Amino acid sequence: MTTVALEDLRRFGLAALATRGVSQADAALVIDVMLEQDLRGHGHHGIVLLALRIRDLDAGRARADAQIEVLADLPAFTALDAHGALGPVGAVQAMDACISKAQTQGAAMASLRDMPHWVIPAFYSMRAAASGMIGYCCCYTDPSFAPVGGASRVLGNNPLSYAIPADPRPPIVVDFGVSASTGRMRELVADGQPLPDGWAVDTEGRPLSDPALAMADGVFLPIAEHRGYGLGLVHELLAASLNAMPIALEHPPGRYGGFFSACRVDTFRPRDEFLRDVNHALDHVTDSPALDPTRPIRYPGQQSGLALRQNLARGQVDLSTASWDRVHEVAELTGVPTPRPLG
Repeated sequence: MTTVALEDLRRFGLAALATRGVSQADAALVIDVMLEQDLRGHGHHGIVLLALRIRDLDAGRARADAQIEVLADLPAFTALDAHGALGPVGAVQAMDACISKAQTQGAAMASLRDMPHWVIPAFYSMRAAASGMIGYCCCYTDPSFAPVGGASRVLGNNPLSYAIPADPRPPIVVDFGVSASTGRMRELVADGQPLPDGWAVDTEGRPLSDPALAMADGVFLPIAEHRGYGLGLVHELLAASLNAMPIALEHPPGRYGGFFSACRVDTFRPRDEFLRDVNHALDHVTDSPALDPTRPIRYPGQQSGLALRQNLARGQVDLSTASWDRVHEVAELTGVPTPRPLG
């Protein structure tokens, strides 16, 4: 690990995006999304992705000057066109529209078309949870995995995220893609580690152990076979077809669609009572017997939520080898000096 002061890394990211004409407000949002993942211990979706987003801008897959267009504005629904604005910029606008409309309607949904990579869905579902609501979002991505029984890339990682308030605990956060992640594979390459079993095969169906080969020529496998395949297909239809966008196979890489929703808990029952029952359920889950007494049961989002609080308090970010290598790549692309490591 390489440890860097949080504010030094933030300044570095802002300066790097400024070299590509990204406004200070948009750059701050993009960097905050990435840094939160590093602070939560999810470095594979943190500052490691900044080089890719800069390359998106250089290649025209993302546009620093794009203006997000409102296509439809109904009491409980919003349709947006990002026109290539950086993914987090459009995604935050979509989720914030859901949160605002849910205040009066109880629940709301939003669609967002033509957005570049949005970094990670959990940031947007947790935005709803921070407002005391249940948040959900999903998107589609470039093809990477084969349907069950298939031999070619057809559907993308197509991730989803739910976030449910659990005050005073960190929110319950479920965030996953429906196949192996290229982000995790890049980390394995950087660390010289093999690919876990069941992540990818070649076009003849033979298992692959080399993560670099899997990313270049392999076919990823859906999680839990037909279950992951079904989820990936549903997400493609919600995020592409509902957005009047071509599916990933028929669309140039780098631009996607997303679907968002937020729901007020007190639409159904008093919020305090809901939180009481959520914590009661979590008590039962986390107090249940563990196979290994040294590794107690945790709920989704607990460990990363506590890590976020602790790392914010210390004001430092721990970066993996892959992430630190990508920081140097950003410095080479932009001419912005890398932040100085601590210690």
